[in-house]
Amino acid sequence: MKRTVLLVLAFFALLTGAILLYRTCRVPSPPPEVALLDAGAEAPCADGLTPIAGGGCFAAPIAPVGPVTLLVYLHGRYSPKTLADELDRQHRVARLATSKGFAVLALRGVQGECTQAELADHWCWPSNPRNADHGVAFVARFEPAVREARGRIGAGPSVLLGFSNGAYFAALIAARALFPFDAVAIAHGGPVAPTHPAGATPPLLLITADDDPSDPEMQELDAELTHEHWLHEYVARDGGHALPDWDIATALTFFTRTRKERLPLAPPLQPPRPRPTHASEGGVDAPKPTEAPATTPVETPYDDAN
Repeated sequence: MKRTVLLVLAFFALLTGAILLYRTCRVPSPPPEVALLDAGAEAPCADGLTPIAGGGCFAAPIAPVGPVTLLVYLHGRYSPKTLADELDRQHRVARLATSKGFAVLALRGVQGECTQAELADHWCWPSNPRNADHGVAFVARFEPAVREARGRIGAGPSVLLGFSNGAYFAALIAARALFPFDAVAIAHGGPVAPTHPAGATPPLLLITADDDPSDPEMQELDAELTHEHWLHEYVARDGGHALPDWDIATALTFFTRTRKERLPLAPPLQPPRPRPTHASEGGVDAPKPTEAPATTPVETPYDDAN
């Protein structure tokens, strides 16, 4: 009798341990917002782009030559109030890219994905350790749109441009090898730990700005990639957090050159450039006295001001 009781207790102990192990190791379910895919809501498209099956906005190249490169664009976080600003960025990405022979697929994030409660109405991407595991579901969400775009332009390279909140997601996609992009441009974002590559290491371009609050994190990403021996290019400009035409044109040049050239590019995209020093702080890129701290421990993507 005692032996039977011990066997029963041992069985339930093993069963409990197996359940706990499963709950610990299984991939988290995607958030409801990803499953719904903003059901019934058609993403607004900027001038020059049209809605595409699978979600997002598409623009064909003006004068395609040879295999067409598909540029996938990930926006920074925006709300209904700042939609016009995002549509302006989307329009400029499409205008510049299609004039260089690229096709453009501008995707839209999900409301509620940003982890700060006050950003519940913003369209966002996975961008920090709290929602990084949603990346697989987001990539699965946009794959039908990529296939539809490819069906229109034929086979060719695919590249990724992420800005701000979308730049963090672009870094996450590259590091975790969530989609086989041929090259990735990360503009004004930062790393999502761990940066250690989980698969292939496509050419990366980091774009930052001297007065951008995300600049320290872009420098951190640069250092982490260097530590991992992940070849990449790094460019910086004057100014703050925005996606001006210079950033877009630099990314397009990078994508064009990496189709035929290996990194490091020679000549580089940008000559050596001194970094500004704020004397009041005594260090490179230290915040100005009037500036608030740039980051918070959890949510690091910044407002997408032009």
